[in-house]
Amino acid sequence: MYPIMTKKTQEERAMEITCLLENNTTDPQLAPAHGLSFFIRTGTRSILFDMGPDQKFADNAKHLGVDLSKTDIAVLSHGHYDHGGGIPQFQTINDKAAIIMTRGAIEGRYYARYKNNEPRYIGLDTDAIDKSRCRFIGADLALSEDLTIITDFSKKGFIPQGNSDLLRQQQDGKLIEDEFSHELALLIVEDGTSVLFTGCAHSGMGNMIDTVLTRTGRDHIDHVIGGFHLYNRITRVTEPDSRLDILVDELSSHSGTTYYTGHCTGPDAPAYMSRKMTRPINVFATGTRLEL
Repeated sequence: MYPIMTKKTQEERAMEITCLLENNTTDPQLAPAHGLSFFIRTGTRSILFDMGPDQKFADNAKHLGVDLSKTDIAVLSHGHYDHGGGIPQFQTINDKAAIIMTRGAIEGRYYARYKNNEPRYIGLDTDAIDKSRCRFIGADLALSEDLTIITDFSKKGFIPQGNSDLLRQQQDGKLIEDEFSHELALLIVEDGTSVLFTGCAHSGMGNMIDTVLTRTGRDHIDHVIGGFHLYNRITRVTEPDSRLDILVDELSSHSGTTYYTGHCTGPDAPAYMSRKMTRPINVFATGTRLEL
C-alpha cells in the first residue's frame, strides 16, 4: 500500500511531506526502525516532526536529498525515545531551529512493561539534549495563521488499550499509567488544505481530531497523518476487532478526511479498518513522499 503520492495541479502549490523514518521502508538503501519522523515543506517554511530513536532519520534524510540544516522548526509529538531519540543528532546538524515540545516530554520519566512485566525506560536521554534550544509549551500555540500546535486532548472516546502498559514515574518513584499530558499534535493549513500530524495518538485519534476541531473552530480536517497505537510489538497482538470497530466509527464520522498511518498502528489494523470505511486508510513507510 506504499509509497503514496497525491498531487495537486501544476498551478497549485503543494505541501511536500517526506517520511524520513518508520518501522518499514520503501527502499533497501533507507534504514527502517521502530519510530517516526516526517520532514514537511510548506510554501513558507520547513518543519521536522519527530526524530525517530537515533541517527537513522538523519542518514535517510541525506539519502533522500533532504537538508536538515535548513529546517526552520522542529516539533516533538511526545516524550518517548522512538520519537525523540534523534534530537541530539538533529541539534548537531541544525544549529538554529528550536524544538517545540511540552515540558513533560523532557521532564517526565516514562517506562513500558515488557514480557516479564519488568518496566523498561522508554523516555528521552535528557543529558544528551541541549535544552536551551527547546521551546516548551503548556497550552495550544498558534505560531502563525497556518501553523498551530494543540495539546491537552479530550479523552471521551476511544483510547488505545496498549496505554495500560505505558507508565509514568511519579516524584515518589511509583509508576502509574501515563495519561499522556505530554502529547501534542501539529495542524498545518495551507492554500485551504488542512493536515494534522500526530505521533502515536495515545490520546485516541478520534479524541485528538475532535479536540482540534473544537479549539480551532474548523468543521473538518482534510488529511490526518500519524500512528494509531493499535499494536503491541512485544506480544505482536493487534487490538481486537470489536475495539477497532469503535475507532472505525469515530474516524468515519469525519467523512471528508483521508487517513495515513503506520508505526504503532501495526501490520493488520489498516486493512481491517479500510474494509469498513468509505475511504481506505493509506499506509506510509520510510521513504514515502506525499504532495497534498
